[in-house]
Amino acid sequence: MKRLMWVGLGTLAGALALALTTRTDSVVRDLESGPPPLPRFHSEVELVMDGMRPHRIRVPKDHEVRLVVRAAPDAGDGILTINGYEDQVEPLAIGPGQAREIVFQSTWPGDDFAISFNGEILGRLQVTGSHLEEGRQ
Repeated sequence: MKRLMWVGLGTLAGALALALTTRTDSVVRDLESGPPPLPRFHSEVELVMDGMRPHRIRVPKDHEVRLVVRAAPDAGDGILTINGYEDQVEPLAIGPGQAREIVFQSTWPGDDFAISFNGEILGRLQVTGSHLEEGRQ
């Protein structure tokens, strides 16, 4: 009877060790894969002689933004910038009839990020969402 009890305890200990090892491996794999990718947001604007269409781009916070910028044939040559996102978006050279894609993360909410072309404000970027940690939940 004692022998059967020892065999049962040994089997139980082995099963417990296997379960803990398997669980630890899955936790390690999850941590190594990194955070999930951000949701994507796609938008397009057109640069024209008298501004940008649409004038305001509204994007949700904490998204990967893919912004396609097209310059109309009557638009001039110049440098496009998104004020407030200079650390993520390099100044972009664009000329008449050209199209460029800008990709960045909308990490800072705000109503009034200027989109400028050769220093002249053509439009606005609005990033919707909360500044507060509890507002993200």
